[in-house]
Amino acid sequence: MTKKQLPLVLRFILRIFQAIIYWILQIIFIPFVIFGFILLGYKEFVLSKKLGVTYTAEKVLQLRWFMHMFRTREDEASVRLYKALPVASHISLLGFSGAALIANRLFSYKYSLAVIQEPSEATVISFINTRTVEFDRIMESNMDQMEQVVIMGAGYDLRVMKYAKGKSVKVFELDLEKIQNLKVKALTKAGIVHDWITYVPVDFNNESWQEKLLENGFNPKKKTFYHWEGVTLYLEEEIVRDTLKTISSLSPKGSVLSFDYYSKSFFIKGEESWLVKVGLKLSKKTGDQLVFGIDTSGDARKNVEVFLKECSFSLKGLTLIGKKTEKVNPFVGLVEAVVE
Repeated sequence: MTKKQLPLVLRFILRIFQAIIYWILQIIFIPFVIFGFILLGYKEFVLSKKLGVTYTAEKVLQLRWFMHMFRTREDEASVRLYKALPVASHISLLGFSGAALIANRLFSYKYSLAVIQEPSEATVISFINTRTVEFDRIMESNMDQMEQVVIMGAGYDLRVMKYAKGKSVKVFELDLEKIQNLKVKALTKAGIVHDWITYVPVDFNNESWQEKLLENGFNPKKKTFYHWEGVTLYLEEEIVRDTLKTISSLSPKGSVLSFDYYSKSFFIKGEESWLVKVGLKLSKKTGDQLVFGIDTSGDARKNVEVFLKECSFSLKGLTLIGKKTEKVNPFVGLVEAVVE
């Protein structure tokens, strides 16, 4: 009998029991949690600054660590990379989640940072995991039809290790040189074979990414899968349009692009919650201004189709993340678009 087949009362009792065991263990782990916060804080805020890299990419990798360790998404390579990155701390994460890991192994306790929700149920706190598995699905479904893969602003993403390795596709990863150098050193230290990937260092603000791509062996005649994750919200609309137009002009018909966008209401009004409003104020102070969005109210699919059409793309698939009610709309959209 599975957990879902248990009577409602028994399921409730089981959740209470799991929570009690977890909090007892968590009290025991308090010293490890404190030590973990100090160590990780040093690596993220002090060491990252010394090395000249942003710590935000490491945050996404953290969530993949949690999903693998709590067995909600298999990704051993990301855990090995995390252990080897100087700006990350495997020990710290074990300290944070040690109690939850024990409770998970003994009583199938669900840890919030590892849970993967359905798109319509995901929140602004939990949606990154949902986005990850949805993009997994899109990449996996396209690999057999593609000859090249381009990951734009790759950071510490290792999705190509799962879905492109061993296939007859040439893979290119684009990002800042310092981030790439750190990633490659960590991959080597972790013993992860990566010589089949072409790393293209590029400053998107000051260099032509398409020229750098062509210089490194990209073939514009080959059908290509592009992945662009967690970037558009920080860009002016004209830059997003220009990027899509460049991709469509650089690649043959049938090439595919996956990318995400936020709803305009999300970053203009922060209508989803008070937490979003606070986050928007902080982002303005730190200079991480949220800029680009597409309206998700009304006919959200039509809104995306119109935008893509102007850039020579057609919409293949759209996944909206977040609840839709009379007061709020989905706050993130995941797009699978095809070059016309």
